[in-house]
Amino acid sequence: MDISSEHNHFIDLRAKILASPAYKERCALLFDLFQASREAGRDPNRILSIQIVLVELLLLFQTKQSEFKNENNEIGVAIAKHLILILKQIADSIVWRALGYDRVLIQLLAEHHSTGYLDDTVFSDFATAQQIVEQEGAIVIINDLTTILRHGDLTVIGKNQMSVLEIKYGKASANNCRAIRQRKNLNELINFLNKGVRIVENRRDFIFMVDVPPKTYESIAAEVINQARQHGYYHAMVSDCLAIEAIWLKNQKGEYPQKRPFNGVEHIMRSHNLDVFKPKSRIAPYGIYRFDNQSCFDLISGNILLATTLNFDNLQKRYKLFGLSLELPQPSQQEVKKYQSVPMAERKKLMNSCKFVVRDGKNWISKTPDFFYRIGLELLCEDSFIQADRQLMNYVINVDLPDKNARFYIGYKNEREIWI
Repeated sequence: MDISSEHNHFIDLRAKILASPAYKERCALLFDLFQASREAGRDPNRILSIQIVLVELLLLFQTKQSEFKNENNEIGVAIAKHLILILKQIADSIVWRALGYDRVLIQLLAEHHSTGYLDDTVFSDFATAQQIVEQEGAIVIINDLTTILRHGDLTVIGKNQMSVLEIKYGKASANNCRAIRQRKNLNELINFLNKGVRIVENRRDFIFMVDVPPKTYESIAAEVINQARQHGYYHAMVSDCLAIEAIWLKNQKGEYPQKRPFNGVEHIMRSHNLDVFKPKSRIAPYGIYRFDNQSCFDLISGNILLATTLNFDNLQKRYKLFGLSLELPQPSQQEVKKYQSVPMAERKKLMNSCKFVVRDGKNWISKTPDFFYRIGLELLCEDSFIQADRQLMNYVINVDLPDKNARFYIGYKNEREIWI
């Protein structure tokens, strides 16, 4: 299968999923669960009860996925996968709220291998979780329900501290290799959060919290969505760097026009909500956005396509206003050919190996393409994004780093204001 036919097959399969009566019927049921999760806030008992339903549905959809796979039912498998990802998005949204929208902490907790499959041992997790909720009044998250909590089995979030429990399984579990390794990893992570610096092999990692009030284009995007519901398609040029488009896929007129924003611009990045059918640890889940419940769920399930186009030519000009230069990746002909020849699933890996460089004289920092999803997918105003780089660059310039092989985990001190 060549690249073009693979892409068309993917588009066709997605269309069949969204049109499937079975998918629509189950999405209607999941919307009620999604709405309940948004209304639960930080109530430990309500959060636990929602997770019980999540477990039952996840186990059901996993079973259906296996059955469809054995039957070579491609659409059935794809529908089951998407339903599972909706449930994961609901769980991830609960985590973001419970952890106070702490992007750095969430990203660190996600930096671990994922089991990817739920089994019946999860009910033992629930027994322990119920006991903790009753005795301590803490929020308890079943980690296997999420894509971002990958340390241990339970994450316990109290008023003043967070802890992770490893409880699988049997009398010797407390001393087994997995439990010991998990405790070691968690202790190292907590130490890093407290100190803000750590050494990993030949690299030095830093936590950098930006002291800039972040602003977003979320209110404009909400109006674009509302207009798309009425007309099928709508767009807004929100700045010289960013355009927002929305398609209401239930409307027959819901399709891109022939001429799209920034057509003819040499360097652009187009992205849309269906890019995150599989959640990403660096990107906030749509369940915490300030859109109304139905719009958030439609973004997760795929009934709305919210697309953005980021104009890097103008973004470079905007960087200069802050005394910085933005250098774009310059792939070789060989790298371009490799990108064009690999399956679509491999393209994003190659993309993230590219590096953007932000420079101030001799000092520089590099960024992978997914950082710019904060503009393209989270609708962060580009000035807020660039101000973060300006502050980080000032830190790099004024602090004598022991080596150039450094990695920064970047968050905003007051990011919760975006989401609440």
